[in-house]
Amino acid sequence: MAAQSAEVTTPGVRGAIPTGFPALDAALRTDGWPRGSLALLDAPRGAGATSLAIRSLAAAQEAGGIVAWIDAAGCLDPATLARGGVALEWLLVVRPASASEAVELAGWIARSGLVDALALDLGEGSAAASLTGGLDRLGRLLVRGRAVTLLLAGERLRSAVGRTASVRVALRREAWLSVGRDLVGQRVQATVARHRWALAGATASLDLWFVEGRRIDSLLPALAVPGEVAAGETEERPALRVLSA
Repeated sequence: MAAQSAEVTTPGVRGAIPTGFPALDAALRTDGWPRGSLALLDAPRGAGATSLAIRSLAAAQEAGGIVAWIDAAGCLDPATLARGGVALEWLLVVRPASASEAVELAGWIARSGLVDALALDLGEGSAAASLTGGLDRLGRLLVRGRAVTLLLAGERLRSAVGRTASVRVALRREAWLSVGRDLVGQRVQATVARHRWALAGATASLDLWFVEGRRIDSLLPALAVPGEVAAGETEERPALRVLSA
């Protein structure tokens, strides 16, 4: 643990937490998620917010950081995180009794300085009225610290805290990604809709691979060939195709 903490203080990690997607790092204009921010991943269900959070935590670990996931939604699958690149031995998982407790725990973790990146998954059923105040306090605590909190929440809560979050990235599915007969991911447009410390409005196109069940293949990125299926294409080397969403 001591060795990991020492690595976290390197200059390449101090200013921002990488998102795991260079195009999104550039769109944020801060080389990644800015430290001290509450970053809202504003996406309809199934549009890639969880996949982006998983990849960002994996990228933070690759940069030498310690990460956490607060699972108020109760649907976290550690195997999915592992397939998404997260090292489970360096992941703190918290399962609170309620969404309100989840926000309070996120504040405690932010004050502690124990982690660099934290995913706060409040689920679809979170009540905006009871959580907005707590998220406001969390945002103020984060600004004084060095961690970034990636907020995943249902539509009602996203609408309520859209102006509270210091960073808001809106995700919209552009297309499905297919190899052979299998859907293997989705192409998502990420728009920086709000940024407290930089100019907002930039966009990035992200390819998010599925990491569940038989939809994932660790060799897929190397084997996939972007573009249309060529004449005589074989099943042994299928092409990556982009299908309309």
